[in-house]
Amino acid sequence: MSERWIDRIERDGYVILESVATPDEVNALLAATFDYATGSNDGRLDRGGEVYGGRDLLWRRPEIAQLASSPMLMEIAETVLGPGTFAVRGLFFDKTPTANWNLPWHQDLTIAACERLDVPGFGPWTRKGGIPHAIAPAALLERMVTIRLHLDDCGPTSGPMRVLPGSHADGRLDPPAIAAWTSRARDQAVDCLVPAGGAVVMRPLILHASASGTGAGHRRVIHLEYTAEPLPGGLEWYRPGATVASA
Repeated sequence: MSERWIDRIERDGYVILESVATPDEVNALLAATFDYATGSNDGRLDRGGEVYGGRDLLWRRPEIAQLASSPMLMEIAETVLGPGTFAVRGLFFDKTPTANWNLPWHQDLTIAACERLDVPGFGPWTRKGGIPHAIAPAALLERMVTIRLHLDDCGPTSGPMRVLPGSHADGRLDPPAIAAWTSRARDQAVDCLVPAGGAVVMRPLILHASASGTGAGHRRVIHLEYTAEPLPGGLEWYRPGATVASA
């Protein structure tokens, strides 16, 4: 890992690393996500019977937990966050011609916890897949990093993620600030075109969006979020084997 890409993360809020997983590793992950999509696991997201995503794969699939703690991804995450880094959430996305979508400009603001507690700065709270989730303070999100590992070639017709470089530096943005950013910097938006086995490494607060795919095939992505610190006020990151409060 060169110092050049970590400098770009700090300046632009993202970087594309083109050779993270080998073809054999990608094939093994494709098999794991296929088993997940065709099984009876909780947390699956589907449209018309076709699974297009999944929540909390970090604990639902052992292969994803192994991936998150693998040397190849831990080297990336620790380069950004330092020693003591660990994964806290894993998601899966599969954009196809029949399970297609688009997303407006937004930031990733939500974390998963073991239980809901009234801690200043956290909330509003929701439940996703039976697990408490909360909007987190900007100060916490600024000290996190996301690795999006692509299992398919993602080209211009795949509905790639778009980012606005540098937008992470302005903290948590309200809707008027997002509108101002996108109006001012629309011409600077970058499509994240990534080969299979490559990854987008990004700060959660970078403004990002995506259009619907217009081509054939899949755009499968494993989305992993990392931190290097505990939550405050008695909150705990959701983790495998945790007991989730019912309230």
